[in-house]
This record gives sequence, structure tokens and C-alpha cells, in this order.
Amino acid sequence: MLHFRMDMPLYLMMLYGSILLLAVLLLRALFRHRLPRLVFPVLWTLVLLRFLVPYALSSPLSIKQVPELSPSFSTAFTEAVAVEDIPVEPVQELQLHAEAPAEATAAPGTDSNTATGYTTDFSYSLYGHWPLIRNISFVIYIAGVIITASVLLFQKRCYAKRLKNSLLVEHNETINTILREMRMGHVLVFTNDEIASPLVSGLLAPRVYLPTRMDFDNTELLRHILMHETMHIRRRDNWIKLVMLAALCINWFNPLVWIMSKCLSSDLELACDEAVLLQCGAEQRQSYAFSLLAMAITASRPTLLYSAFSRTEVEKRVNSIVHYKKASVSALLLSTLLVLSSTVVFATGGQAPFSPYLSAYCSNDSCRWGAQAFITRDIELGRDAQIRADYVILEVLRTNTDSDPITIEADIRNALAAEFHVEPEAFRIDISLCLSDKELYTEYAQWKLVPNADGYLIYNGEPVRYFYDEAAGRYQAADGLIDILVQRDRLGRIADITAQHPGNADFDRRSANRTYHAYYSEGEAVQMQEDTVMEYTVTEDPQKRLW
Repeated sequence: MLHFRMDMPLYLMMLYGSILLLAVLLLRALFRHRLPRLVFPVLWTLVLLRFLVPYALSSPLSIKQVPELSPSFSTAFTEAVAVEDIPVEPVQELQLHAEAPAEATAAPGTDSNTATGYTTDFSYSLYGHWPLIRNISFVIYIAGVIITASVLLFQKRCYAKRLKNSLLVEHNETINTILREMRMGHVLVFTNDEIASPLVSGLLAPRVYLPTRMDFDNTELLRHILMHETMHIRRRDNWIKLVMLAALCINWFNPLVWIMSKCLSSDLELACDEAVLLQCGAEQRQSYAFSLLAMAITASRPTLLYSAFSRTEVEKRVNSIVHYKKASVSALLLSTLLVLSSTVVFATGGQAPFSPYLSAYCSNDSCRWGAQAFITRDIELGRDAQIRADYVILEVLRTNTDSDPITIEADIRNALAAEFHVEPEAFRIDISLCLSDKELYTEYAQWKLVPNADGYLIYNGEPVRYFYDEAAGRYQAADGLIDILVQRDRLGRIADITAQHPGNADFDRRSANRTYHAYYSEGEAVQMQEDTVMEYTVTEDPQKRLW
């Protein structure tokens, strides 16, 4: 299933465009002399579309992880739980805090705040001066765009002034005959004594400009020049170069784009030479090469501004002409496959950021595991996607008697794929233990972990400072003498308990790290200093310490 949007951020367009650019450069280095010359201008056109058009086309081939280029981090906790058939039992309030399920929002395209329960979102900046840095970077970027565009526009105007004094060639029967033979009789030809080689200028009404000093009596030379220049007009090469100029202005800081501009100009000329040779035949190959040498300019020209002969490319072009061979059927098939595969992979290989949350955290009394579903790419799932996903997950948890979370995960992924008619890999399933406090303390008691009168855990008579049971989502931070880490096997059963005392490297590291925590009670924040790792936490009671 494909999902098309026009909302890709600029930084992702630049990132994915650069990746595609590198891929085309690699293909060009490997197959430049083995494939038809037109293949690479087509590939460069795909790169330009990626740089300039903010399309986001998601498919099973899409890049799964979308990078977030921001130095700020946020931790959000949402209580949005889909629970079915769980009996409510009075349980003594404990000082252990069960980790809230991962943030659950509505289906893609809906507001996360509409999810069941409440959402608390706290963000902090890694760098205090990030807004200032971001604003300065934006100003520098805009200044670079303006400067680059101004320089290119200035060069364009300078060459346009030189072409203003051109004279229209009206009565040269040789030129008129050649143009009519090529069905390009509507193209106007001018002569100019300020240019050194033929060129094509203009977009809507392109014109051919010839240097005054050239030999107009040389019919073969005129034919080759006009065939080459009108081929540029037929293929709209000046339009492609205009798009390339726009990409240069927007990506002025990217050296890869400047390299691409040079390669694009070269490949357009080679593709035109190949097209002319196909029309002329192999017998005129040598004379066409002589025409190139005769009209090569004596200095470099910004070939992105016009389609023109260039001395810097003559050696490559003459060598290409001398060794020119008509493309074989296998080469044509390979080039077609290359273009199609590049289009499919790279056109759908980038997608705009999207909300990955699909379902709420779901649990059932017949299964010791709970589950939550996420999407790995941007897909259109239809109406009531979260409700449908919750129902699918609850049905799997109710009917699955296997306590193996790997099997449960696979069953949920396959069931969601069948419900939404997409590939199973489009979903990521998070599985975690879903046990009541009573069930947990029954397990802990078997390992000599019991709560004291205040609800804090003690181990073999020693008060526990930090307690960590990741699989069950249980944490504790209190005044104590020992740290406890619970290790569970694949089926969620406690396999071992690690006890750490003073003198242990991890115990001492936690003691040395004194950072600030934010605790929230009835919507009000209280700052405290704790011997814990840096993180933002949410709890209903300031006395409940999370690790």
C-alpha cells in the first residue's frame, strides 16, 4: 500500500537527495561507458525532483526510521490503556511505581490528545542557547541562498547583454534548409561577434546563437552544429539546467550538489552527441568530432546558463565519439531496469515524519503479557484505526494461550496486517509483562524481596535503595543500602536477582551522579536533587521516586 503526501521537511529533502545523489554518482562511475548516455540525465532529473519537490511517498521499501535533527529531547508518558476482563481487587498502596505504558495516541492523522486518559509532555533543551543557534543558522542559510542566486543572476544578465546585439540570420539558405530538414524551421538563428562558440538561449522561445567568425560556407560544420543545438531544444535541456540552478541556490552549502551540476552539464552534452550520431550514422563520426574541435571555446563557460560547446569537455566528448558503439539490447534492458529500480527505491525511500503510535496499551486477564502497536512507516489505515487495532490486539491476547511473547508478537503483527491489508513489517509490537501488584509481590517474595511498613522493598533485611525490574516496568528510588536488578527469562519468569552493595562500580556510579528530577503532584512541579541518572519522570505522588 502506497501513501503519498506533499509535506516532507526541507532537511529531509536535502538528506535523502544527497543519498540519492551519491548513489547516482556511484552508478555513473561504474556504468558510464556501458549504458546509453541518456540514462544519466534521467537519473539526475530524479535527484533534482528529490531536492526540490517535498513529496513523501511511503511504501514497503521506504526508509523506516526518519531522523530527527534536533538537540532537544522530550519524554512523554500517557496513560491510555485498553483493558478487558481484568477483575478489580483491593491492593495495598505500594511505593513501587509501575511504568506507564508507552505513549498511545489515536490513529495516524489524529491528534494525540484525543487518546483515552491523560498525556503529560515535558521537553527540555540540551543546549540552552539552541534557539539562538537555530535562528543564526537560518539567517546564514537565507543569506547563502540570496548570495548564490544573486551571483548566478548577475552572470545571466551579463551574458544576456552580450546577446542583445545579435543579428538574425534570415537569408542563409543553407541554414534554413538544414532546419527544415530537421523539422525545426520555427527556430530562429542569430549571429553574434561577442561569443566564441554556438549556444542555445531561452526557455519558451529558445534561439540558436552562432559566432560571427565561424565558416558559414562549411555546410557539414553548420549541419553538425545545428543538429546538436536543436537536439538541446528538443530535449528541453535549458529547462533542466534552470531546475539545476534552483537546486544550487537552495543547497548552496552542499558540495555534492555543485559536483552534480558539473556532471549534469557533461552528461547532457554527451547525450546530445549520442543522439546526433544516431541520426548521422557511424560514417560521420570522425567529421562530427572535427566539428567539436573546431568550435570548442578557448575558455571555460558557465555551461549551466546555456547549452553550449565547451573546451573543458571536448576531450571527453571526442573520446566518447571515437569509441561510440550503438547500445546493445542487453545494455538497453539494463538501463531500463536501472532507471525503474532507482525510481522505485529512491522515490519511495524517503518519507516525512509521522506519528508512529497506533494502539493503546492492551491487556487481558487470560494473558500475562500486554501489548502496544506502532507503525514503522506512514500508511493510511482508514477510519477508527486505533479502535480497530485495540480490538485486534485484545482478541489475540484472549485467544493466545502461549506465554511466549515472541509468538504473541508475531500473531498480533499478522492479525494487524490482515485487518489493515498491509505487510506485517509495517507494524512494530512492544510486549511487556502485565501483572497486578499482588502477582508481582508473590513472585518477589520467592526471592526474599518483601515490602516494609512504608511500602518500600527490603532484601534479606536490608532496605533497597534502587530497584529495577525492566520487564515488569517496576522501579523504586528510596533511602537504602542495596541496589536490586531483576532479570527475567523469555517467558517473563524471574531468572535471577542481582544485588549491588557499596564498592560495586555501578552502585558507586549511581551514588556519584547527583542530578535534578522533576516530580509532579496535582499538576505542580517540585524540583528535587537525587542520586539518580538524568531523566524526567512523572508520578502522582512526590514521595514516589522513579529510577
